[in-house]
Amino acid sequence: MIASLLDSPVAARYARFAALAFGCALALAAPAGLAAERYQLVGKPAPDLVARGMSGENVRISEHRGEVVVVSFWSGRCNTCRDQLSALDRILTTYASAGLKVIAVNLDSDLPRAEKFARSTAVQFPLLISTPGNTGRDFDVDRVPMVVFVDRAGVLRGAHREFKARDEATYVRELRTLLNE
Repeated sequence: MIASLLDSPVAARYARFAALAFGCALALAAPAGLAAERYQLVGKPAPDLVARGMSGENVRISEHRGEVVVVSFWSGRCNTCRDQLSALDRILTTYASAGLKVIAVNLDSDLPRAEKFARSTAVQFPLLISTPGNTGRDFDVDRVPMVVFVDRAGVLRGAHREFKARDEATYVRELRTLLNE
C-alpha cells in the first residue's frame, strides 16, 4: 500500500514541490553566507596608502589619524561603484563636522577610464586615480565596490563588499558608532 502511494501522481507532485522548495532555500541561504564573509584585517592597523588625486594632490590615509576614515575601492567599469560613492557623499555631508573623512581609491589599471569615471562623479571627497599596484592586496580587496572603515586610532573596524541601496543605512549605523567613540 505504501509503495502504491509513492507511485501516485499526487505524491510525485509533492516530491517535485519539496525538491523545488529545498532548492530555493539553498539559493537564498548562499548569499547570506557570502554576506557574512569575515574580513581578515578587522582589528588590525590600516595599511598606509599614498595615492594621487584628480587634481594632482597626494593623499595619505595616515594623515587622517584622529578622524574616522571610510576608504572606498572602485573601478571605472563598475556601475555599482557610482551608487556607493553617491551614498558615501550623502553620509559625508551629514557627518563631516563630526570628524568623518571619505577617500575613494581606484583599482582600475586603465587610468583614462578611471579619470573619465572620476570626472563624471560629483562628490566632495578625493577620488584617487593613481594608486600603487599593491593597494588592493594590502587591503585584501577581492571585488569592487568595497569599503573599509578606519577608526580614529587607525585601526580597521569594518568592511563591506559590494553595494545595495539598503547598505547606506548600515554604513550610517556603523559609522555613528565609530564617530561616538
